[in-house]
Amino acid sequence: MIDPRHLRTLRALGDHGTVIDTAAALHLTPSAVSQQLASLARSTGCAILERHGRRVVLTEAGKVLLTHAETILEQIERAHTDLRHFQQRQVSHRRISAFPTAIAGFVAGAVARLAVRLPGWHVEIEEAETDESLTLLLDHDVDLAVVMITPNEPRLADHRIELLPLAVENYCAVLPTGHPLAGSTPLRLEDLAAENWVLSRHNTSCREIVASACATAGFQPRVKHHTTDFAAAVGIVAAGLGITVVPELGLPPILPNSVRTRPITSHTPKRQIAAAIRRNSDHSELVDTLRTAATDRCGPQTEGTV
Repeated sequence: MIDPRHLRTLRALGDHGTVIDTAAALHLTPSAVSQQLASLARSTGCAILERHGRRVVLTEAGKVLLTHAETILEQIERAHTDLRHFQQRQVSHRRISAFPTAIAGFVAGAVARLAVRLPGWHVEIEEAETDESLTLLLDHDVDLAVVMITPNEPRLADHRIELLPLAVENYCAVLPTGHPLAGSTPLRLEDLAAENWVLSRHNTSCREIVASACATAGFQPRVKHHTTDFAAAVGIVAAGLGITVVPELGLPPILPNSVRTRPITSHTPKRQIAAAIRRNSDHSELVDTLRTAATDRCGPQTEGTV
């Protein structure tokens, strides 16, 4: 008989590619992973792995079994969901991951609110950026991931993941106090085309969101300083070394007197925030609480579904 735990190991191998990476993802030793895969091969009567040099790869039979593993594990997830509906007491343990500004902006508050309303619930928070969160979700290390929707993350389209919109967050401009655009006139993104910019490096979600909005506005930002920390970016602006745009959740709670923030009225960069869950799982209570907290902090969802 096929052990579902061994199917999960097979699926992890399909995701991570090597026995060592699979073992790390599942918090097992490489020897334990190899033993589970060998046991799976014996139970099916088929060779599911073959050696290519120093690596192992799935055989054609292994690829067929991997397809069935997805279906079987999804059905098990659905069974757990249905059984939870029959529990007599509202007791639940959940682990969620989220990027830092979401944790500070609304996730921690939502978890605290849930604990008051449902004392039997125990929710743990793990800090992780979107790419790491999706790995944790697919490896069953978390039950829900709060993520940013960006085109450079292909796993957002993984058929095993369902995305539920939480909020759309606007970026605002951060300018030195004495800057000509720091006054009260409406500020368009294109008005900042000639400025020296402070942004994160390439291949980050925030850089991609801002670069896309600037391209739509008809220019490429002239980036002079790089940091992924929003407080550091504001500090560079405060020193008079450039300007930046920051998502609302990323603004430090106390701003230096030497900077001003301005809403952007045209081609506003936005980031979509969603809850990612494994398909066929049910975390509606947690998602609803997160959505309420995110809406309170960022405003209503205005860009449709993810």
